[in-house]
Amino acid sequence: MKVHINLSIDERPDYAHNTFLLRWNPAISSYAMEDLDEDMECWAQGEWDRKFDWSVCDWQKAHKGDRFFMLCADEECGGIFAAGRFISEPYKGADWSGKGREVYYMRMEFEKVFHPERVSVIKSEELVREIPFVDWREGHSGELLSKDDAERLELLWRDFVGSNKELYLPRAVKNEEYDMRSDIDKAIELASKAHAADYDLDGNPTILHPLAVGMMGGNDNERIVGFLHDVVEDTTYTLEDIAEEGFSKEVLSALFLLTHEKCIPYMEYIEMICESGNKTAINVKINDLKHNIARGRAGGHMRCVEKHTKALAFIEAYIASEA
Repeated sequence: MKVHINLSIDERPDYAHNTFLLRWNPAISSYAMEDLDEDMECWAQGEWDRKFDWSVCDWQKAHKGDRFFMLCADEECGGIFAAGRFISEPYKGADWSGKGREVYYMRMEFEKVFHPERVSVIKSEELVREIPFVDWREGHSGELLSKDDAERLELLWRDFVGSNKELYLPRAVKNEEYDMRSDIDKAIELASKAHAADYDLDGNPTILHPLAVGMMGGNDNERIVGFLHDVVEDTTYTLEDIAEEGFSKEVLSALFLLTHEKCIPYMEYIEMICESGNKTAINVKINDLKHNIARGRAGGHMRCVEKHTKALAFIEAYIASEA
């Protein structure tokens, strides 16, 4: 599934992939439980004829491409039952409740949907226990979650989905199949496409270098960023293209830092990475330099070895001074 995020590179890392909690009370909503029943039948048959737009109270902080989780507020079957992304910017619309309030909406695209009356979804009791700083029982729809709360909810959701793979509907808008690939799968595939038919100074496929750097990563973010670290700098792909694949804010921010603008002197670029304090970007750059030094020595490219050795020494000295 592709989601175009029309943002400038300078703006994007500040709010890329915010996460919002959408609340749905079928007892009072214009979208009733019976409507969900009908839609679930349509989705199960690969059909879709409804456009979803939902009210977002924190609309000033919301953007196309942001993440949402949907909470059913029904007392008997309440809990998190769906997740997806916004596919529009906020817009002002008529108040669904008829009270004449100022309401802003966003168009939604579901990634996974479970029926809260048929599946034991992530219940409010578990949400309160695991993420206590969110009011799971009352509140407005479209509340922006903190980064920490969003990460905890994402982990709960992944565990829940992993335990109920046979139950969710793998369909999205326009009958597109849900993208089952992991972020690592997507990173490797994107990097392979971006670097296709490119070769390094020794005649080896260019993709071998980012694959090696990715495999040196100490966690998933470092591996993903390692696989993608040369894409924007060395190919026609842009950071917007990478963002369309749904990668996290941490990944996009690190890639932004690692992309060397040629107008900036190389050692100044290295210093900027260090001063950013972004551990993912720093660790991936260290892995990048180590692999470049090793393959430079093997190929006899000593000027490259000297350049990268100097950069690596600078980063290591910077880290030591900050310890």
